[in-house]
Amino acid sequence: MDIIHPAINAVLNALNSLAPFAPLLALCIVAEKLWAKFPVSNKTIAINLIYVVAAMALVHGLVLPYLYRLNVFVPQNVWGIQLHATLGLRDIALWAGYLVLYDFLYYWFHRLQHVVPWLWRYHFVHHSEENISASAFARHHWLEEVWRYAFITVPLLVICGNPQVPFAVISVIVTFAILMHWNTPLGFGPLERIFITPRYHRIHHSVEERHINKNFGAFLQLWDWLFKTRYVPQRDEFPATGVRGYSDRHFLHHILPVPILKKK
Repeated sequence: MDIIHPAINAVLNALNSLAPFAPLLALCIVAEKLWAKFPVSNKTIAINLIYVVAAMALVHGLVLPYLYRLNVFVPQNVWGIQLHATLGLRDIALWAGYLVLYDFLYYWFHRLQHVVPWLWRYHFVHHSEENISASAFARHHWLEEVWRYAFITVPLLVICGNPQVPFAVISVIVTFAILMHWNTPLGFGPLERIFITPRYHRIHHSVEERHINKNFGAFLQLWDWLFKTRYVPQRDEFPATGVRGYSDRHFLHHILPVPILKKK
């Protein structure tokens, strides 16, 4: 059985998907090298980038095709919402609502990842980086997509169906993912109290006790505010990150099909 060509195609597809966001990611990485409060090593950046491509290739080439076969068993678009890839004013409003719904579902899935031991085992690799940075924006376990499918994709299918998602919507999701992990103390003025910013999300990755289980949102601080998990950092608050007692040197153990969480 030929597995070489499908593997190469999966890697090329992953690179093609990431290509539009390469300039933003490169800009953030360069800025981190020049001005980061906590320096990010070249080794960490390289590991993150190689893993992101490999994980995306595994997810899109192996995991998602099997998960999507389950779509036929899911009741879809129960409210008859018509979402179009062409972005007229009505569609922009509906896709904005789609992102808010996605954010709500992601918030609760993310909270569960921190309290359910089995989910945490797979989420751990994202938190194990000892100095969170932009290159870790998609450093998620390659099997985490199974849980995302159950907690995020299935509810979206039920409510919205399976529309073609415009590139503009994908861009919002990926841009937020990159920027929220950016290792920068740079502030964003009034937006710091509305959206998920680098300083706001860094609190979520903090090793400090008062920051544990805070700031779970993907785009908006709304859900953190409503459900009492919001922590707005002070201007000079920029904590160390990682998981206390664990080292990123065990990275390969963290990405096994059943991750092994080894302490230092």
